[in-house]
Amino acid sequence: MAGNISLLLFSFLFICIVTFYLFKKWPDLDVIDLYIIFVGLHFGLSPFIRGLHFGKDVIFDFRNSNPLAIGLVFLQVLMILFIIRFISLYLCPQLMNYLKIRHLISLWYQTNKYVLFFIYFWLILFQFISYYKYGIITYISPDDYAEFGKHLPYWFTSMRTIYNIISFCVFMSLFAYIVKSNKYQQYLLIILTIVFIPISTIFGRRYFIEMIVASVIFWFVYKKENIFRLKYLTTGLILICTFFVFSNLFQAYRSVFQSVGKIEINKLDNPFSAALNYNLTIKNFACRPGTWEFSFLVINNQLNRTEMTTNGKLSLEGFKSSVPRLFWPKKQFAVVDDILSELYNVNPKDIDIGKNLFGVGQVDFGYYSIIIVSLVILFIIYLLGILVKITTPYPTFLWLISGNIIFFLINIEENGNELFIMLKNMIIILILLMIYLITRKIYSMVLDKITAVRQAH
Repeated sequence: MAGNISLLLFSFLFICIVTFYLFKKWPDLDVIDLYIIFVGLHFGLSPFIRGLHFGKDVIFDFRNSNPLAIGLVFLQVLMILFIIRFISLYLCPQLMNYLKIRHLISLWYQTNKYVLFFIYFWLILFQFISYYKYGIITYISPDDYAEFGKHLPYWFTSMRTIYNIISFCVFMSLFAYIVKSNKYQQYLLIILTIVFIPISTIFGRRYFIEMIVASVIFWFVYKKENIFRLKYLTTGLILICTFFVFSNLFQAYRSVFQSVGKIEINKLDNPFSAALNYNLTIKNFACRPGTWEFSFLVINNQLNRTEMTTNGKLSLEGFKSSVPRLFWPKKQFAVVDDILSELYNVNPKDIDIGKNLFGVGQVDFGYYSIIIVSLVILFIIYLLGILVKITTPYPTFLWLISGNIIFFLINIEENGNELFIMLKNMIIILILLMIYLITRKIYSMVLDKITAVRQAH
């Protein structure tokens, strides 16, 4: 009982602190504020809902958990958020102007529309290819992958690793086109977005949530509307109902989506009854471990044994896994769950939780993570600001760069393992930018010579 009460108390305080900060800052938000909002959802709202369930989820029963461990989870995150916000505001305020949400939306609107819609239709087509050619709709279970994963073509598996990132980029630009277009174009773009989001987020419910939450934030910030007014309570309720309908459908067909092979249509539940079956979502929430629970797992074990750190091993394995085998054919790397199961002497399924950056930093470096994780996030923010400033004349590349980094930041549930993957994607985008600039320069030189020859004759 003490654990649940502590969880409710600390998560409520976390929600209050984040809400008060946003109330003071709204609507002049930047990328760090967007990050704080998503952290608030995962470390404020999610644990508060979990605290209302006085029972066991898949992994933990918090009724008799250590209140000190629960409190330290929230304290660590709050200290990191305070450090990155304080330093960014007072040491690089000019750079933060490039990362204002309204400014970025204006830049995303300048994305080459032909490139945008080519990627848009390719992402939809890829899902049909994935199903009709390989029998894969969404997530591939480890057992299925062990059976036939090595037989899948390299381009297909590579595309799957970046699919969610590119989908989020497309969503950002579609949103920018919606808010900047006239009435009739807006209607068409809204329809295209409504078609796109369910197809592109079939990989997981959290991607749907990220797009919906981001769209609400972007809309209110761009329109300079005060989201804290009571008149927008109806909007909030509509969004919650929309989420539940999508989540109900996802839960009803989840086992079907994750199976490999052709779907037997006659065995599917009625979509209307599935959409209204809220018990599916509520039951899943009651047993599903939250993002913050990984941080609790780490801190709770470290309170009992202070030497329970990996001394950077998780980060090292993350780096190794991000290096393409093209450059490192014989590389070998350990699975994160295997490292942690050995450290905590448990079954890997007992720690099958999303690895957030705060928890990975804590298990790698102990309480030095407060400084190290803060510096990592500040480096990412600073890198984004510099690259936005540099690539402003090249909006399509700016769009890909900003989308890649923002997706990493708001994907709180999994970003502990994906830091080096994000940086790898960044390097690839910058290489493409260099190729583009060199090609354009060569083309310009050739064109000048042709023009000079024609003028000479």
